[in-house]
Amino acid sequence: MKRILIVMLGLILVCSQVFAEDAVSSATLKIEKLPAAEAQDNGILVVFFSPDDTVRAAAYTIASELSAELFEIVPEEPYTADDLNYFNSKARSMTEMKDASARPAIAALPEDLSKYHTVLLGYPIWGGQAPRILCTFLETAELSGKTIIPFCTSNSSGIGSSDTNLHPLTDESVVWLKGARIKKGSTEEDIRLFARELTAGQE
Repeated sequence: MKRILIVMLGLILVCSQVFAEDAVSSATLKIEKLPAAEAQDNGILVVFFSPDDTVRAAAYTIASELSAELFEIVPEEPYTADDLNYFNSKARSMTEMKDASARPAIAALPEDLSKYHTVLLGYPIWGGQAPRILCTFLETAELSGKTIIPFCTSNSSGIGSSDTNLHPLTDESVVWLKGARIKKGSTEEDIRLFARELTAGQE
């Protein structure tokens, strides 16, 4: 009987871990679970930074729709809830945004970007701009000759100048296409349509 109970508890634990990995909690998007993405060798990579589940959910949905590969920009020093307190002017995220030279360290870069021709770059809006860790990525990753398409999530702010302010961080061989914001309340189907429209003519 004890063995049966142990096995059952083990199965419950495994199932709960799988659910936790797939589950999404976002105050902005109407997505509760990360969609499965079957990547194909089509030269498209979705790169994203997501301190919570919002951009992650959008990135996974876009990658699923485009059969693209995924790469998450992970900070060397993870952001805590206090770091992301936008109502505290001394919070880490706010002090970084006030410092144009801030370059938060990234845990790792993609091993090989040579097989990609198009990079979709996703991020949240912080103070009207892309988080400084995006600057770190763009200045250190080998992106020469690629097409970059930005996308962002935000409760209210549009993409504004957050994408164009990233352009000078790459060399002149990089082609930047106009970015767009994923609207608050977007569903999985909304984001799939967004992905098709954003990349029209790029495959």
